[in-house]
Amino acid sequence: EVDSKMARWKKPQSLEFVSEATKRFSFPNWQSGNDDSVYYNLNIPSFFPTRVVAQPSEFSVLERNLQPEMLNLTFTDHLGKTTPALKEYLVGPRQVQAMLMAHKGKVVFETYPGMNPLDIHVWMSASKTTVGLLVSMLADAGKVDLEKPIPEYVPELKGTAWDKVSVKNTMNMAVALDNEETFESLTNPKSWISGWFTAVFGVGDVEPDHWRKMMRTAKPLPDEKPGDLFRYSTSNTQALVMLTEQVTQMPWQAYWNERVWSKIGARSPLIVGLTPDGMPVGGGLINTTPEDMLRYAMIYTPSWHVVSKEQVVSDQLLKLIQTMGDPKAYKKSAEREYGTRWFGEVPMMNTAQWDHAFADGAMFKHGNMGQGIYVDPARDFCGMYFGLATNDEKVAGIDHSPGYLRAAAKAIAGK
Repeated sequence: EVDSKMARWKKPQSLEFVSEATKRFSFPNWQSGNDDSVYYNLNIPSFFPTRVVAQPSEFSVLERNLQPEMLNLTFTDHLGKTTPALKEYLVGPRQVQAMLMAHKGKVVFETYPGMNPLDIHVWMSASKTTVGLLVSMLADAGKVDLEKPIPEYVPELKGTAWDKVSVKNTMNMAVALDNEETFESLTNPKSWISGWFTAVFGVGDVEPDHWRKMMRTAKPLPDEKPGDLFRYSTSNTQALVMLTEQVTQMPWQAYWNERVWSKIGARSPLIVGLTPDGMPVGGGLINTTPEDMLRYAMIYTPSWHVVSKEQVVSDQLLKLIQTMGDPKAYKKSAEREYGTRWFGEVPMMNTAQWDHAFADGAMFKHGNMGQGIYVDPARDFCGMYFGLATNDEKVAGIDHSPGYLRAAAKAIAGK
């Protein structure tokens, strides 16, 4: 337990607050980091159409070997300074709501400053790893050729700029299209990505499939080829959701349940938000409990057998995911700077929908407003966190949760 101001979110909110916050729902307010946005992230099904992926009949039991000394953990930041102890960070302006870590299949750190253990919370863009995993599985099984253009598997994108974009470049977010998410593009209502998010979230008077039509209108960037540069975009992830449904001829959530969710002993349901025409928004609207997110992270580690009777992520599949990226495309990206600030060290590349990958095989995926998942197979370690803070670092400070997870992995593994 930590003494956080966020503890009030463990209790029911007043009827008046819930009613007024619901009336105030808007995308700018959702992103603000205020009390309303905390409520929204804990209650996504109240604001978006969703599908429920039920938990299996039996859940896997995660043993505890809690090490409270982790609260004193620090690491060296990108400026060469020592961070505050984790126990101080957890109650700071980043408004961390939950953080769990596991080593050799046992939970070694567990805290819930701003939510209850069985509350459901949105993953935001940490969701993208699930989309990347399913496409990697299809590639590993020979059902998808990573070098072929996306329209080979998504016919409705044929005859567009996507014709020159391979599945692999889409997985690595190096599509050379004018669909990048930057502060400037997201705050410009006339930008392509701003319009696409408006459509995919069903804002305003637009047709339910307008986001699909917009996918066909993304324009190529001049003087840039697919594969050249890592440019972050949720629309790339949605193209991969489209691909998965076309190849499997199954709803995305059904295939996800068949290949992953039904196998890892989840204790609670997974809830995924939908586009207006009913396709899962795999790039950001998955919701689970913290512990179930940790169960998912564990399938990338040697302790996978704690949560599953079969190895969901085989050694061959893990290697494919870890090595799909291109350090050259990452080196020139804006995301590299983010990773350096978060970890206090420079990651090697992005890969297969993971934002940051290290030479030692560890991978991390960040989510909007402070969510994250970290897997470190070589150290048999994994971790997750949920939080709610504005993306303005001048207000909330740097998201150092990724750095604490990596520092914990090194400390507990002794290397």
